[in-house]
Amino acid sequence: MTVLLTLILLVTLASPFGDASAGAVDLDGGMTIEVVVEVDRTFEIVLARPFSSFEELPPTALSDLGNGSWGGFVVLPSAENWNIVFDAFEPDGTTFRSDTTDMLALGVDKAVIEGEPAGPVRTGRSVSSTWWLIAAVVLILAALGALTWWTFGGEPGDDAPAAGEGDGRDVGGGEGTSSGGEDTSG
Repeated sequence: MTVLLTLILLVTLASPFGDASAGAVDLDGGMTIEVVVEVDRTFEIVLARPFSSFEELPPTALSDLGNGSWGGFVVLPSAENWNIVFDAFEPDGTTFRSDTTDMLALGVDKAVIEGEPAGPVRTGRSVSSTWWLIAAVVLILAALGALTWWTFGGEPGDDAPAAGEGDGRDVGGGEGTSSGGEDTSG
């Protein structure tokens, strides 16, 4: 028999706050989380204040869900492990602030926070990023070929037969030669 267990992570915050939990509900253009926090008193308003090492986002007012629970949706600009703190205000203006916690501790899935890929990851270089390398190799080979031809090709008159030599015609090349190219001078 297969048993499927679902683990719900709850963080217990200092009084007057109780258990708190969160889960990612949307990842379009950042991350939207649903947050629920329990309180042990009657408050006028409860705020969720997300922040990171670099910025603090505007607070989000939570709705009274009854039975001492407050909840709501908090929109974050990125799917990171944001820190969050809760503020609760009594009718007389007294304010209580919770301990700082983060998204992982509240129960947001680690794969969402760390950005695990949804599909296969393509490894290696793409063809479009290696065109410059292919062009450079072709250019170097052409330059080496031209250098080889220039170095070992020699002068045009060294190895090429002179006009009239080797084609069987006598062009009157001078004294003592016959049409066969033999030396007949003594």
